[in-house]
Amino acid sequence: MKLAITQAIKDALARIGHIPDDLRARFDAIAPAEGGAFTLRLSDDDATALAELVQWHVKTDPATLKPTPETAPYAELIRLIDDAQL
Repeated sequence: MKLAITQAIKDALARIGHIPDDLRARFDAIAPAEGGAFTLRLSDDDATALAELVQWHVKTDPATLKPTPETAPYAELIRLIDDAQL
């Protein structure tokens, strides 16, 4: 699977600690794409593991029930993975 991610998602991925080696290799291979985006290539298994990993980092604002600005990139990545798997 090939995902077009934003700079905000790329930066958020760089902040996650304790990444399994196979996912770290995928992060290290993120390539620039057109329009300022980046390409993240994942196997279906890697995509599932990544979605589960970043889900732990999503925090919601109690007033709006939406992800906080700091964790919105993780929520967006989960949405991109879900859309790609359908």
